[in-house]
Formats: sequence, structure tokens, C-alpha cells
Amino acid sequence: MSPGSRRLVSIVIPALNEVENVPAVLDRMVDFGSAFPAYDFELVLVDDGSSDGTAERALAEAPAGVLVTVVQLSRSFGSHQAITAGLRRTAGDCAIVLGADIQEPPELIADFLQNWEQGADVVWGVRRTRVRSWRSELPSKVFSYLFTRYADLADYPPEGPSGMLIDRAVLDELNRLEESNRNVMALVAWLGFHQTRVLYDQLPRQHGESRWTRRKMVKLAVDSLVQFSSMPLRACTFTGLGVAVLGLVYAVALVVRSLLGVDTPSGWPTILVVVLVLGGIQLTVIGVMGEYVWRAVEETRRRPLYVVRGVTHSRRVAGTGDQG
Repeated sequence: MSPGSRRLVSIVIPALNEVENVPAVLDRMVDFGSAFPAYDFELVLVDDGSSDGTAERALAEAPAGVLVTVVQLSRSFGSHQAITAGLRRTAGDCAIVLGADIQEPPELIADFLQNWEQGADVVWGVRRTRVRSWRSELPSKVFSYLFTRYADLADYPPEGPSGMLIDRAVLDELNRLEESNRNVMALVAWLGFHQTRVLYDQLPRQHGESRWTRRKMVKLAVDSLVQFSSMPLRACTFTGLGVAVLGLVYAVALVVRSLLGVDTPSGWPTILVVVLVLGGIQLTVIGVMGEYVWRAVEETRRRPLYVVRGVTHSRRVAGTGDQG
């Protein structure tokens, strides 16, 4: 980059049926250009199989002078696959991943860029306050605690990241990774480089409901733990050892009772309890091992992470309605 040239910042936003939030996203892009005149901005919006016209509205209402790239996937592949598709289409010196619900305050971008200019390669956005109820947040906090405790990822924010900036050097390395069941945030933490964080207060969602369902949360949690931690397998090992020790202790107790002339418990209830406990533990262990085997099989298939239906660029020159 030549001295004095403007640096390009790519804003990547995955969207699934967010047509009502499109105008606010586009307004944000205009505001970024005004608030940070030293930078150029591009929006890479990834339509993750929307059925409400999200992509069409983004292209039709693209602001003058703002480069908007809309990547339409053939169906919904998931938010982390959509983020991956967007990051691979960026041309910026850095990329910022935000949500389509506009819950990140504008000041967060200023903090991101300031830390980036000071030498950070990765800047995490961490929510200081959240707008969801504690019942909705509790599973997320439990997962973040377990994940940061048992995954070997020193840079992953234990509170759980929400939004991030990554430098082009990190982005190029990230785009080389091909894991199918992926947690993009965890992959970025695994890459290393110079990482820091900024805190922000989450804004309330203005339109629609979150597409981040409980089922998606569970899948991401399982994928992340299997991908970055051997804790589930070790838990099965220790459970098996614990049951074996209890069985040995129980056997010794029965022998001692018999030697002392004390009647030992017998009958179907005792046998049934032992069979159910051991059978349940065995099935759990098989299920955990199956999760690892299944993901290994998926990796060997080498299917693409996503399928792109189309990519459209739109930049209107001020005072015209032309697209290019």
C-alpha cells in the first residue's frame, strides 16, 4: 500500500430473512463513510437462503457511493458457513464481522479500527451488557465457560465473542482452513497473531426475531467441543473408570458382608438397576465416540462448505441509479 492511500475496510454481515433490517444496515454503511473519512468501506452481505427478499432489497436500495456485494447461497448453510463465504469475498485490508440485527453500537467500529491501527491483528467484540433474558443467556454462558476451560484456545474470549475485526494476514490464513463443522470465531482464536478485545453495550433488536435458535446453539456447542477439545472423550474415560471402581468396591463389600454372615441384597431390582446404569453409560460413551467418528467422515467427503447461487455487486454513483 502506497503512503497516504486509503485503507479498505470490509464489513461482512450474514443474513437470514432480515429484509426489515436491510435499510438500517445500509444506513450504517453511509454513516461509517462519514464518520471515518480516512477509510473506504465495502459491504459484503451474505444471504443465507432467505425467502423474504433480503438480497433483492439490499441491491435495490444500495446507497450512492457505497460498494455493496451480495452473496446469495443456494440454501441456508448456517451462520458460520455464511460468514466464511463473506470473508472469502472481501477485498479489504481488514474485515469486520457484524450481525444483521444492528445490535452493535457504532462506537464499536471506532474501537475496532483504533486497536487495529495500534497493531492488533484480531479485535474481539465482547458484550458488556446483553438485552436477552438470563434464561436465554444461561446456555450460552455455560457453553462459553466449558469451551474456554477445555479447549486449547488461549485467545478465545471466555464471555463469548460477538463481532470481530481481523487483519488481512489473519484473513488469508483463515480462508485456507476447510473444517466442515466450523466455529469461525474459534478458528480465528486458534490462528494466534496479536489479539485483543473491546467491550460494548448491546443494543436492542429493532425488527424481527433472532434466527439463532436453541437447536443451532446446541449444534455449534457440540461442533466446537468436538473440533477443539478431547474433553468429551476424557469424560467418558473417567466415567468408565469411576464405574469400575464403584463396582469393585461394591464387590468387596458383598464379600465382606458374606464373611460376616450378613445377608446380601439379591433379586431383580438390584440387577435391573445395575444393568440400566451400565447400559446408559455404555450408550453415552458410544454416542460421544460416534460424534467424533461422524465428523471425521464428513471431513473425508470434502463437500463444499456452502454453495453460491450468485454474486452481485452494486455501486451507485451519487445522483444516478446505475449499478455495476
